[in-house]
Amino acid sequence: MGKIYMSSSRADVKDFLSQMNSIFSSDGFNIDRDFVFQRIREQDEPDDEFTNENTMLELDYDTEDVVEELKSLSIEDYSESIVDNVADGFKIFYVFGKQISEHDVYIKVRIKQRGRTADDFVFCVSFHFARHPITVYPYKRKA
Repeated sequence: MGKIYMSSSRADVKDFLSQMNSIFSSDGFNIDRDFVFQRIREQDEPDDEFTNENTMLELDYDTEDVVEELKSLSIEDYSESIVDNVADGFKIFYVFGKQISEHDVYIKVRIKQRGRTADDFVFCVSFHFARHPITVYPYKRKA
C-alpha cells in the first residue's frame, strides 16, 4: 500500500505540536533516549545535498539544533501528513517546512511509543533541504 498523503485538521496538528513540545520540555527529557533522528538512511547517496546528514553539515547543526528547530515549529509551518504503513503500521508523520539559512528545510516527524511502555519519544525521519519547493501550507496566514 505504501504512503497516503492527507491534510490533518488544525486541531490535530496543534495537538501533535503540543505533545511533541511536552516531551521536549519534560523534566526527565533525555535527548539520547527521547529523540531519535535518522541522520543517515540506507538509501542516502554521499554526494546528495538533500540528505539529513549533508543538510546538517551544511547548516553546521547537531542533534540539539534539530530539537531546537522542532520546538520552534508552529501550525503555520505545517504542510501535510503522511500515513505510512511501510515500517510499523498505519502511523501519521507530520510534515513541516521551515526557512533556515535561506533554505527551505523539509521536516517529517512523529511521536512513537517505546515498546510496551507508555513512554513516548519523538522520531524525526527527515530534516533536510527540500528537494522541491514546499508550496502547501494550509494554516499559514495570508499576508
